[in-house]
Amino acid sequence: MLKKTTLLFTLLIFISFSARAQMERERVVQEGPVEETFWAPGLIGMSTVEVIGHKNINATIMHSFGLINDEPLHNFLGMDFGASVRLGIDYGITDNWSLGVGRSSPQKQYDFRTKYALFRQTTTDNVPLSITLKGDMGIDTNKNGYSFGDRLNFFASANVARKFNDQLSLQVSPMISHFNTVFTGEEKTHFALGLAGEYHISDRYALMAEYLPVLGERSEGTANAFSVGLNIETGGHVFQLFLKTSDWHTEQHIIAQNDDKFWDGDIRFGFNVNRIFWTGEKQ
Repeated sequence: MLKKTTLLFTLLIFISFSARAQMERERVVQEGPVEETFWAPGLIGMSTVEVIGHKNINATIMHSFGLINDEPLHNFLGMDFGASVRLGIDYGITDNWSLGVGRSSPQKQYDFRTKYALFRQTTTDNVPLSITLKGDMGIDTNKNGYSFGDRLNFFASANVARKFNDQLSLQVSPMISHFNTVFTGEEKTHFALGLAGEYHISDRYALMAEYLPVLGERSEGTANAFSVGLNIETGGHVFQLFLKTSDWHTEQHIIAQNDDKFWDGDIRFGFNVNRIFWTGEKQ
């Protein structure tokens, strides 16, 4: 009887250690990228490290009104001035690479952009940061007599972010913009350091802010753009309500052609709408 009990006890210990080892192996296999560092591929004007998934489409409406401090009652907090609008579509070529196109109302601007994820923060912190590269080319289609080359502008950034916990994500983005054509007193090239953050106050609401200080030489009158807002996540949509300075929606224009100062009251109300569509086969 003692031998049988000892044998059974030994067998149970062996099974226990085997199960534990199997669970540890499964945990190693299940290590993956951190999900939703940010709720959308962009905050207010800045891009985030988020990349559209494979065969997904993100349709974006970016919308801002006139300055609130310009006779606010008479002009209904800037809404009577009309809106600056960008409509955009981004498609996930792979889980790490997306392409997009957009059209902005200022200067009747078309832009073509791409984003690629170099690294993704992992759940075990073996990779502590997410890093994506973004490039954008814009075309001014106003009837101004310019040649095709003179109409072009460009943007590039490296987005570096970390999700510290379920509430807080922060991002730093070295960036550069270039315009082939500028006027007297303007610089063709601007360098900036984008700073962004998102703080979740619930499963559905998150606060966000971004600041894009220009580094070095800048065009005459150019001011650093600053914005604050609220993210609202509804499942398929992400709504973003915000107060911002620049009426531009592309980063090269935000850092090079913004002359509004947030702390002087040069503030615009606006909103973005992001909607994800899956275009693959039904599972």
